[in-house]
Order: sequence, then structure tokens, then C-alpha cells
Amino acid sequence: MIDNSKSLGRLSWTEVAEAADRNPVVLVPIGAIEQHGPHLPVHEDSIVAEWAAYKIAELTDGEVDTLVAPALHYGHSPTFRGFAGNLSLSAETLKAVVRDIIESLVQSGFKRIVLVDNNGGNVGPVSGAAVDCRRDLGVLIGHVYPWQLGYGLMRDVYDDAAAVYGHGAEPELSAMLAIFPEQVDMSKAESGGLNSESGWTPLSYADAKIGDYTVPGTVYWDFSEVSKNGVTGDVSVADKATGAEWIRRVMGFCAEYVREYDRNTATN
Repeated sequence: MIDNSKSLGRLSWTEVAEAADRNPVVLVPIGAIEQHGPHLPVHEDSIVAEWAAYKIAELTDGEVDTLVAPALHYGHSPTFRGFAGNLSLSAETLKAVVRDIIESLVQSGFKRIVLVDNNGGNVGPVSGAAVDCRRDLGVLIGHVYPWQLGYGLMRDVYDDAAAVYGHGAEPELSAMLAIFPEQVDMSKAESGGLNSESGWTPLSYADAKIGDYTVPGTVYWDFSEVSKNGVTGDVSVADKATGAEWIRRVMGFCAEYVREYDRNTATN
């Protein structure tokens, strides 16, 4: 999958300078190290972010000049600190690191940057860094979030998306079966749900049912307090064919996004 000709990290400093003169779109993968249940690796978000960046470069090859920067494998995952293997940066640290990466790319001559960010906890800090860089450096930063795009683009694939969607379940589990099957241990896969021993009725990471209201209330618990195995959703429906459809739809959107970004920033 990795096209070495698209890898910024494999270039010498003189080759980087020559590449910057072409004004390419630089794709920066950003992931996280956090639990996804007993059956999936803690670096899932990171390896999929990097894979997605190279897939975007592949799908747009011949149309958009792209380079893939070395991945930032650590992200902001405070809600999963109750699970072993959580290696989380603070929001302030992640924002500062992403800003530093963008500023370094700009100092090297790059003007067009798209962040391939694949973790929900990253969105706030990463967005803050991107907005600050627009103000302070004048660069327009793009952003795609593959996992989140999958939730929106895959709903019609399932009989009941709400029942199967979840952390460690669909559609990310099918995507992992299609992309990195050797890193999925389906013998340990088990569906999960949300429950609390302290009286709350949890609805999501930080949402709880409040009386008869249809609007939830917010509670900032650690995910381990409401999920024993770290999983929500139904793992039984996952398969490679659904994962292949995830690749087609989500990566198709990301590629079209980069084409649009390229068209609208070509004179920058």
C-alpha cells in the first residue's frame, strides 16, 4: 500500500525543498493509542490514519500532487484512561504538537496541508491548532476524519445501524477486517453495551438519560465506568465485504475532498 514516492519522511532535506517548490498537498496522519475492545489493537486509530493517507494519495495519483508526512501516532484519549495501554496526550499538548508540525511544514515551504485525523478526542485540539495557523500563518488547513465519515456514509448498509454501531464494533471492525485482518482477533470479539452501577442510564461516552426527556444530560465519567470490555455495538455482523464497502465509500469521499481542496487552493 505505501507508495515510497509519496513519503515525505523518505526524502532527503534537499529533496524536501525541491518537493515544496511543486506546491503539493501534504497529508498528515494523526491517530491515537487507545483501547478498542479485547479483539482490536490499541494503535488501531493510528495505523488506519496512516493507511488512509496513503490510500488518498493512491486514489488521487495523477490528479493531485500529494506527499504523506510521517504519522503522529499519539492523540487525546482521556475517556479511556481506565483501560491498560492508553497513551494519551493532554489537549494542550496535542494542540501544541499539531501546530508545531504545521508551522514546521510551512517553514519548509509547504502551503497546503490536509490533516487525516482518525480519533474523536483529537478533533477539538487539532481544530484549534488549524484555526490558529490560519490566523497566524495564513495557511488553510483541511481535515478529514475517516472513522466519523464511516458512521455517516455506511448507515444504509445495516438493517439497524444504531444497534450495531459502536466503539470496537461497526463500522470500524469491518474496516479493520478488510484493511488489517491479521491484527484482528475475532476469537476474542464480544459485543458490548453501556451500564452504570451508580444509578445512571448511560447512552454514550458522556450522555445519560434524564427522566422522560428525549434530550440527554452530560456526565464526564471514564469509559471504563460504563463499559466493562470497552465495546459498544454488535460485533457479530462484521465482515470483510462490509469493510471493502467502507473503503469504497469513505476513501472515495476523502479522495474527492482532497481533489476539492486542491482545486480551491491551487493558487495559494
